[in-house]
Amino acid sequence: MMHSYKRVGRLVRSGACKLGLLQVFGFAFALLMSLSSYAQDAVSGKVTDASDGSGIPGVSVLIKGTTKGAQTDVNGNFKINAGSNATLVFSFVGYSSKEVPVAGKSVLEVKLSQEARSLEEVVVVGYGTQKRKEISGTVTSLGARDFNAGVVTNPLAAAQGKVAGLVITQSSGDPNARPTVRLRGTGSLNAGSEPLYVIDGVIGAPIENIAPEDIASMDVLRDASAAAIYGSRGANGVILINTKRGKSGIPTVDYSTYVGSESISQRPQLLNGAEFRAAAKKYNQNFDDRGANTDWLEVITRNAVSQNHNLGVSGGSENLAYRASVGYLDQIGTLIGSGKKRLTGRLNLDAKAIDGKLNMKFNMSASQTDGQFTDNRAIGFAMNMRPTDPVYNADGSYFQIPGTFANFNPLATLENRSNKQRLHDFLFNAQAGYTITPGLVFNVSGTLRTQTADNSAFARSTPGNLLLTVGGNSAQRFLNSVTDQQLEATLNYTKKLNDVSNLVVLAGYTYQDVVNDGFGASNNNFLTDAFEANNLGAGLGIRSNPNLLGSYKNEYKLVSFLARAQYSLMNKYFATVNVRRDGSTKFGDNNKWGLFPSVSVGWAISEEDFLKGSSTLDNMKIRASWGRTGNSEGIRPLLSKSFYGANGSYYDGAADDFLPAYAIQSNPNPNLKWEVNENYGAGIDFSIYKGKLTGSLDWYTRQTKDMLYTVNVPQEQGYVYPSMLANIGTMQNRGVELTLTYQWIDKGDWSIYSTLAGSFNQNEIVSLRNDQFAAPDQVFLSTSLGSFIRGTSAVNFSVLQAGHPVGEFYGAKIAKIENGKYVFQDLNGDGVVDPNAKDRTYLGNPNPTFVGGITTNVRYKAFDFQFQVTSQLGAKIVNTNALLLGRQDGRIAESGALKSALTSIINDERTIPMDYYVESGDFFRINNASLGYTLPVKGVFKRARIYVAGNNLAVFTSYTGVDPEVSQALAIGSAAPGIDVRETYYKTRALTAGINLTF
Repeated sequence: MMHSYKRVGRLVRSGACKLGLLQVFGFAFALLMSLSSYAQDAVSGKVTDASDGSGIPGVSVLIKGTTKGAQTDVNGNFKINAGSNATLVFSFVGYSSKEVPVAGKSVLEVKLSQEARSLEEVVVVGYGTQKRKEISGTVTSLGARDFNAGVVTNPLAAAQGKVAGLVITQSSGDPNARPTVRLRGTGSLNAGSEPLYVIDGVIGAPIENIAPEDIASMDVLRDASAAAIYGSRGANGVILINTKRGKSGIPTVDYSTYVGSESISQRPQLLNGAEFRAAAKKYNQNFDDRGANTDWLEVITRNAVSQNHNLGVSGGSENLAYRASVGYLDQIGTLIGSGKKRLTGRLNLDAKAIDGKLNMKFNMSASQTDGQFTDNRAIGFAMNMRPTDPVYNADGSYFQIPGTFANFNPLATLENRSNKQRLHDFLFNAQAGYTITPGLVFNVSGTLRTQTADNSAFARSTPGNLLLTVGGNSAQRFLNSVTDQQLEATLNYTKKLNDVSNLVVLAGYTYQDVVNDGFGASNNNFLTDAFEANNLGAGLGIRSNPNLLGSYKNEYKLVSFLARAQYSLMNKYFATVNVRRDGSTKFGDNNKWGLFPSVSVGWAISEEDFLKGSSTLDNMKIRASWGRTGNSEGIRPLLSKSFYGANGSYYDGAADDFLPAYAIQSNPNPNLKWEVNENYGAGIDFSIYKGKLTGSLDWYTRQTKDMLYTVNVPQEQGYVYPSMLANIGTMQNRGVELTLTYQWIDKGDWSIYSTLAGSFNQNEIVSLRNDQFAAPDQVFLSTSLGSFIRGTSAVNFSVLQAGHPVGEFYGAKIAKIENGKYVFQDLNGDGVVDPNAKDRTYLGNPNPTFVGGITTNVRYKAFDFQFQVTSQLGAKIVNTNALLLGRQDGRIAESGALKSALTSIINDERTIPMDYYVESGDFFRINNASLGYTLPVKGVFKRARIYVAGNNLAVFTSYTGVDPEVSQALAIGSAAPGIDVRETYYKTRALTAGINLTF
C-alpha cells in the first residue's frame, strides 16, 4: 500500500499523466461518497411491546431479502446498516412478525404485538423443552403477562380461569387459605388429588411461598402423555413454573408495588334488632331484650389493607447472568385476628464455561411467612348471637348469655385466643449440563429443600370468655420440619436422522429422600396469661396428663428410572413415548415398584398438500394420547407395616401407678401398591384467518384404578386391627376442554383479543371393591355444618357409591310443608315414612359440569385494560345457613336468624339431609379487571406503568346463600364437596392501586 502512495505522488509531481490525477480524484470522491453513504444508512431504533411499552430484548432484525441482520439488546435497542429503500423484518418468539420500510429514516420506533401462541414458541415440558408445533401431548402455557392482576398472593389465584380443565376454587377469603386445585376432576379418595408443582426443575417445591412477580412462565401438563415423565408424582397433572432469569447486558432494576383494600363481598342477611323483635313478637317468643342493635358480623370483621413490594435486579455477561429479587407482602385479613406477612428472597445464576459446553444454573430461594390464624367458629357465633344483645356489659367485660348451648360472644373468642405460625422455607438447587458431543448432553441436578413450621396457640383465662378448654387457660407449641433431598441425572441425545426426520432421546435416574419430624407440647391451668405459649412448663395440667407431650419422625424414599423418545417426520408427523419405573418405600414389600408408560402422536394435517396454502386455514394439528401414571401422594409412610402406638394405660403394681399402655395400631399389608391413573384422549389445535382465531379442543377419559382407601377388615381372618389401607375400586372422569382466542382488532393504536378457557367434566365412582376387600355399598361423608349447634356436628349429607359422582347428596325429599312441619315422601312405597334411612334418595351432584373463564385484553396507545369473567355450571349446593337459621322455629328467642325467617313457613327443628335446602350453584362472576397506563419516561427510567385493579367485583347467581363458589375439598370423615359450611371465612372484594418501574 505504501508503494502505491509513493507512485501516485511521483505522478502528481511530474505532471506526466493527467489521467492519473483524474483517477486519484475519482478514488477520493468514491471514498467520501462511501463514507457518506455509510452514515446515511446507519439505522437505529427501539423495539417495544405494544401492550405495555417495555423494550423487548433478543428481537431479530433482518434486512428483507438478505441474510444480513442484527439483534436488539437488553433494552430493546438495535442498530443496523441498511439502504434507505430497504425493508426491515422484526421477529421474536411469541410476537407477530412485522415489516417496516426504512424510507430514508435513520431512527425507527417499532411496536410488536403478542401472538396468541406461536408454533415456533419453545414450551417447557418435563426434563426439557419442545417447539409448540412438535408437542403431541396436551400442554397449556401462560406467561407473566397472562396472570390476573390485583391482590394475588398465590400463583394459583393468578392463573384462575386461564387454563381449560384446571379448576381453582377459592371458597375462603382467609389470607392463609390455599385454593382447592383440580385438573380434570377429582382423581382420588385418600391419596392426593392436587397437581404436582415443579419450580425451576425442583419437584414438589411449595408454590404458595413463591412471589407471583418472580414468575416468567407457567406450563400446565394436562394429560398423562405429557405428565408421565414424572411418573408417580404426575398422576393429577403437572404445573411447571419457571422464574425470571438474568440476561447479558447492563443491570436492569425492576420494582413493583401495590396497595389494596379488601372487604367482605357477600355476607348473610341477618335480622337487625328491630326485625328480631318483630320476629319474636310474630312467633310469640319471649326473650330478655337488652335494647341493643348489634351487627355481630360487623363487630368481628373489618376493611383490610394489604401492601406488596417486589424488587428485582438482573444483568450479566455472556458467560454469567444473574437475577436477584426480594419481596415483602403484608396482607391483613377481614376477620379480626387473621393475616399474613411474607418475606421472600431469590437468586438465580446462569453460567457458561469450557467454550459454552458446560451450562450451569443455580437457584436459591428463602422465605419466611408469619401467619395469624383466627377461630372461624366466631363466624357461627356471630350469626347465632341475638342482635338485641350488647357487645360489652356496663363494666366493660364481654357480654355473654349464660346457660345457652351455642351463644358465645364472638369478639371474646377472637380477642382471647391466638394461633400463629412461622414458616421458614429454604431451597438450593444446582444444575449442570455438559455437551459431550454435538447433540449429546449430560445433565445433573441436586436439590436441598428444608421447611420448618413453628406453631403456637394460646387461650386466655379472661372472665366471661365461656369458650375455654378444661383447666382454664391453655397453650400449645408444635414444631414440624421437612428435609427433602433430590438427585437427578439425565442424558439427552438429539439426532437429525436425515433431511426429513429428527429424534430426541432422554434417559435418566432420580432419587428423593424426604424426612418429616417434629414434636409438640400442650399445657393448661397457668397462674398468669403473661407468658402465653412461651413458658409451657409453668402450667399445672401436664402434671396429671403426660399425653400432652408428643413427638414423631418418619421417612420415605422414591427411586425412579425414566426414558423418553421424541420423533418428528417431515415436520408434520410427531410421536412421543415415555416410560418410567418408580419405587417407593410407602408401599408393601410385594409392590414397591410400578411401571408407568405413555405414548402420544400428532399429525400437522395443515402441512399436507391438500390443505397447504389454504387461504383460510393457517395450521391444524391432530393429537392422540394414552398413558398411565401412579399416585403415592397424600398417604403417610409405614401404612403397609404393622406398628405399635400408645393406647390407654394400665396399673403397674410394682410402680404403684398407672403407666402408658401400647397396642397394635395397624395391620401389615405387603400387597399395598400404587394407585394408578390411566388417561386416553384426543385433541386438535388450529389457527385460521392468519391467526385471527386460534384454539384447541380436547376430549379425555381418566380412570383411577386400585384406589387407595381405608377399609374395615374382618378380625376373624387374623387381622388384629379393625381397618387397613388397601387398593380397592375405580373412579372415572370424562370430559371435553376448549380454548379459543379471537383477535378482534390489531391495527394501529388498537389491539383487542379475547380468550375462552372452558371444560366439561363428568365424575363417577365405578367400583369400591376388589377381589378381597370392599367398602360399604354406601360410604357416608360426615360434615360438621357448624360448631355448638344442636344436631349439626356430623350430618351425613353426602355419599360415595358406585355408579354415582363423588360426594353426591343423599337424603329425604319433601312432599309438602304442613303446619310448618316437613312432610317427607314415602320413597320406597312401604307405607312407612322413614326419612333417616329407607326413604332417602340422591339429591344432586356437588361437582360442576362446566367451569370456564373469558379474559379480554384491550390496548389503546399507552392504555391497557384486562377484564375476566368466570363461571361454574351444573353443581348443587347445600345451603347450611338456610337450614339452620332461615326458619321460624323455637330458636328465634335465643339465637339470631336470617331475614328470610320473617317470611319462612318452616317451624321444624330437624336438620336431617333433605332436598329442601339443596340449591343450584350456577354462577357468573366478574372475577378480575385492571386498567393500566404506561407513562412516557426518559432518563433513568426505562418503563413506568401505573394501574388500578379489582378482584371479585360482582357475582350473578340464583343461589340464596352467601357465595356459590363453595369448597370442593374431600376429606373422608370431615369434609365433603358442595357443603356451604356455616363457618366459612367470607370471600373478599379487593381494590388495588399499583405501579411497575424499570430502570
